[in-house]
Amino acid sequence: MTTYLARHERRDMTFNGPMRSGLVIDSRALLAKGYGAYQQEFANKMAETGQGHWYTPAHGTRGNKMKIDADTRRGNTIIPGYFAGRTLEEKDLADVLAGLDLPQSLQHENDCIFHIHAIDIRLYDMGYGSATFVGEIEALRDLTMDEYRVAAEKASSLLSAYRPLFMATFDVAAGKLAPEYALASFYGSGKNAYWANSSIFQGVGDLFWVHRIFHAPCARDYDAQKIANKRLIFSEQADLIEDASIIAGLSVYPGNGNSAEVYDINAVQPKQLGTLLSMVRAQNIFYVAAEDIDRDLFYLSNELDRQKHSQDMKLLERQSEIIVEYQSKVTLFKAVYDDFDNSLDPQGLKIWHALERAWHTRDRFDNLNTKLALVEKIYDRVRENLNHLQNKKLGLFMLAFTLISTLSVIVDTVDFTTQGDSLQAPSILRVGVLVATLALVVIFAFSLLKRDRPRN
Repeated sequence: MTTYLARHERRDMTFNGPMRSGLVIDSRALLAKGYGAYQQEFANKMAETGQGHWYTPAHGTRGNKMKIDADTRRGNTIIPGYFAGRTLEEKDLADVLAGLDLPQSLQHENDCIFHIHAIDIRLYDMGYGSATFVGEIEALRDLTMDEYRVAAEKASSLLSAYRPLFMATFDVAAGKLAPEYALASFYGSGKNAYWANSSIFQGVGDLFWVHRIFHAPCARDYDAQKIANKRLIFSEQADLIEDASIIAGLSVYPGNGNSAEVYDINAVQPKQLGTLLSMVRAQNIFYVAAEDIDRDLFYLSNELDRQKHSQDMKLLERQSEIIVEYQSKVTLFKAVYDDFDNSLDPQGLKIWHALERAWHTRDRFDNLNTKLALVEKIYDRVRENLNHLQNKKLGLFMLAFTLISTLSVIVDTVDFTTQGDSLQAPSILRVGVLVATLALVVIFAFSLLKRDRPRN
């Protein structure tokens, strides 16, 4: 069989995986007070901690002062694509990994070694993080294309060992974030009641999966190589996968677990590469967030449906608050997703839509819409039940006031008919009437309390 990567030969490789960060940032509060300004302030604080380059999304202006070039430049999203990032490379990478007792090279059996050149970790508003590993795959024996793909996939499964690095990064970030911008935090006392049963604090720092991006530079026979390298994405219908690139000499094949980037080194400039990674990284975060929200909505609708007929007003009020919170969360999430889509340049947009088709992302949104509609129906029933109980309480208060007024009239009547002005000693008849009236009031009051007692 044809050797694709010879023994000790190296090939560029990029891995990206999403995870929960355990830190939910208040996007709305940041928008109200100036998102970009605080991002820069936060990045400066993080830079003081040393070890690695901390950065925020670039919002530079072009030389001609235009904000958007329709062919080559994307617009800016309303909410930045991510909150902050940390890049480790060269000496910083070696020092940080050594301090955490983590290797800089990962070997899988006798097939390959993945040499890590840089690690990039990003923190997102919604409670998620992303890790990108940039490096090279070194073959320990001659590998065919299929063997190389399998070896790279197996090497990516070893990246979960870097959880201590992810957790250390998020922990430091949580300590530097202003408390008023933290909706929920895994680090400290930020777990309020709303987030207590959410997925956001489960498995913090654990990679959900790793997406493999294969780089295939070609010095010759580019047209033949771009067709052959389709097999790297491992699709049952690889021949039908379309090239998502609009740049001559560059072919981009977005896939489900693997994606491939094939390019002519004599025709493509380094700055033209990287859009595939950018789109995969963002799609990973949105997909994970949609999956978590979908799961939370399922359990929420089930819990609410079980208790929607409760007579406990405090429980119903809490349920109402939770539903409103989730409605707000889902609406914001979908708005951020659509805004990101609208900000993309033509190249990014084509790759983005190809990833949506490969991952069936829109099916996730259909599921969200269906479950949200169900929760909203339950919300209507909860509100009806709550309004009924509130009206019932109001009726009881009106009845109590009427009872008091009636008792007052009875007392005055008894005083007029049994005592008179000249009677000095208490009248047995008056006392008997008052005691009987009091007994009736007590019996009636206890019957009302018993009828109004909450039943779960």
